[in-house]
Amino acid sequence: MEKESNKSLEAFDQDKAYAVFRKSIIWIMLILLTTNVIAYLYVRWTKPLYESQSELKLDVKSEASELGLPGINDNSNINVISGEIELLKSRLFFDKVIQTIDLSISYYTSGNVLIDEKFRTSPFVVSYTLKDPSLYDRRIYLKILDDKNYTINFTGSENEDYDQKYRFDQKVSTELIDLSISLTNYYEPKGDQNFFFVINSKEAQIQYLARNISVEPLNLQANTIKVGFRDYNPQKAKDLVNAIDTLYLNYTEQEKNLENNQKIEWLNKELRQIEMHLEGYENYFENFTIENRTNDLDNDLRQTIMLINMLDSQKYELNKKINITADLLTKVKNESSEELLNNNLSAFPISFQDKLHELQDLVKKKKNIQLSYSDSTYAVKRVNLQIAELQNSLTSHLESLKENYQKDLIRLNDRQSRLKQDFAKLPEKSTEYNKNERFFNLYEEFYLSLMQSKAQYQIAQAGTTTDFKILSPAFIPSIPISPNVRIIQGIGMVTGLVLSFIFVMLRYVLHNRINGVKELERLTNAPILGSVPKSQEKIVETQLIINKRPKSAVSESLRTIRTNIEFLIPKNKKKVIAVTSTVSGEGKTFISVNLSGIIAASKKKVIVLDLDMRKPRVHSAFNREESSKGVSTILIDRHTIAESIQKSEIENLDFIPSGPTPPNPSELLINGEFDQLLEELKLHYDVIVLDTPPVGLVTDGVIAMKKADLSLYIVRSNYSKKIFMNTLNKLVKVNNFNNLAVIMNATSIVGARSYGYGYYEEKPKGFINKIKHAFIKGV
Repeated sequence: MEKESNKSLEAFDQDKAYAVFRKSIIWIMLILLTTNVIAYLYVRWTKPLYESQSELKLDVKSEASELGLPGINDNSNINVISGEIELLKSRLFFDKVIQTIDLSISYYTSGNVLIDEKFRTSPFVVSYTLKDPSLYDRRIYLKILDDKNYTINFTGSENEDYDQKYRFDQKVSTELIDLSISLTNYYEPKGDQNFFFVINSKEAQIQYLARNISVEPLNLQANTIKVGFRDYNPQKAKDLVNAIDTLYLNYTEQEKNLENNQKIEWLNKELRQIEMHLEGYENYFENFTIENRTNDLDNDLRQTIMLINMLDSQKYELNKKINITADLLTKVKNESSEELLNNNLSAFPISFQDKLHELQDLVKKKKNIQLSYSDSTYAVKRVNLQIAELQNSLTSHLESLKENYQKDLIRLNDRQSRLKQDFAKLPEKSTEYNKNERFFNLYEEFYLSLMQSKAQYQIAQAGTTTDFKILSPAFIPSIPISPNVRIIQGIGMVTGLVLSFIFVMLRYVLHNRINGVKELERLTNAPILGSVPKSQEKIVETQLIINKRPKSAVSESLRTIRTNIEFLIPKNKKKVIAVTSTVSGEGKTFISVNLSGIIAASKKKVIVLDLDMRKPRVHSAFNREESSKGVSTILIDRHTIAESIQKSEIENLDFIPSGPTPPNPSELLINGEFDQLLEELKLHYDVIVLDTPPVGLVTDGVIAMKKADLSLYIVRSNYSKKIFMNTLNKLVKVNNFNNLAVIMNATSIVGARSYGYGYYEEKPKGFINKIKHAFIKGV
């Protein structure tokens, strides 16, 4: 039997779970209310965070595709996009952002709980000169008293407090800072207004940008990226995204124009020098014409002059080539990638020019790699090796070429020297004039050539476009990304439900009391005679109620029990019914007197004996005072039965109180006087009901139960512990009480209806009871 009981405890009891749930409804409502209130307060007092976003499309061009070769595929795109993302998130780029948009000072207004940044809407503006860097990133509090005065408060580096009153537009000078504060158009007179501002250090600004910016690829196939920025101020988030996009556009455009700018700068430098030479020759010709009144040379000198001019032209070209070669040799050795192609390379073979392009690309590649990797990495070392090999090849070629040019120049000088010896015989002025004219023509030709090149580079620069487009510009976000109201409310509700479930399950697991008839059936093999529902009206103490509410569920359930008793005891036999329980408080006396009243209503004479001489209650159930005459005095022959019997309000129902409490109740019941008492009462009454003491506390009840034809064991719903059934089962097994039946007392209304006691149940009284009743009926 105990094993069966243990198995029943382990099995899930739906009725018990339902009963625990009904008892926990108020707690469940409180838990749900608490979690939802917490969710509401979290949403209410959490500062909303906004994110503004823009979408950019990069124009990624593959070098292989430009050369007409098949693409090596998407890895190059990924590398380029990854590089651009890292550029946008780099400290170098953040430096340019804080130079573009002023984040050096932040203005805030203080609330009771939250603070709000007044980005571009501050009612005041601060002009300052900081003397002590310790004031960086610290709050400086300001209270606007009126439109003319304010107070400022801050703490110095040595914890000294500065708290003074000043006028707006007044220059304030302290040991830490010089400042002047002016009102803006956003100022509105509202009495005292509390603000504070923070002078942000450069590091704090960079950390702020790095903490809140997000750059992510959207579609690698389409080469699109998303630039987002998070801030508690939606306008600030939008302005920063736009500033980042604009700065990125300008930065890429500047990078593309850098090469052309360097070429144009070199051309301008050369043009200025040539202009100086041309101006000098023009002055010479003007003075020569004025002094000599002619500029025509002898015809017989023309051939010699022509040869000398030709040699000079060749020498000039050779010198030019030597200079270009020497300059190019220096740049190749110094890895001046930006200046390698600034020189006129038309004199060099195409293969040599290709090598110069290759060297320039390798130098640029090295610089790009050094942005992400240190010089000790394999990638940098590999590029350095390629550059060194290419430098050696180019240097060898240039040095050989320079040596050949110098040899040619020596030969030209020798030949020209011989011609000059012949020309020395000519007039000195004519020779000088022709020489200057020759150089003038050369410089003029070179000047026009440089001007043409400059015009070409300027046209190319004017047509430069950026490599990306803004597909979706930033906008002011209207919905915060955090906190998400629906998610927080959902979390609050789900948390409440989970906690409620845990609470109910804990109460279910820890619940060690019998909650219903079905559970009682699993805990004992004794027959269950019936159940008595809990009265809707609160009963302060045990009392007779069936005469006051004859149509109540309690009265109806007792009538059913009366009928069931008829099946257990022969109809014409005088019945002795003992009523007991495990402990006090389970409704033993209540069942005794009210069941007796129900039996008496069937035209049978019934008497109730209060055998609980230690704690008598039968007299109070019949609304009588404690009597000095009763069972205890009858058993010691102090009073007779007739003297001790008292009448009740119900016809055919009498009772004998317990009388004075004796020192030895058990001994009184085992002597022969108790048997004689029962035999004499059987002569006058059809049913004798014995209200015995609880069998779990004293042995008096067991003695009385042995004298009874039927023993009723009272178990109270949600009061009697499951362990009490061990007492009941042991009682049946040890004493062989085959005539014992169980009555479940104070069951729920639902349980009563399930046993057929709902037709006459009384209406609930009180607002709370009506709500509970309506809920239970709805369930």
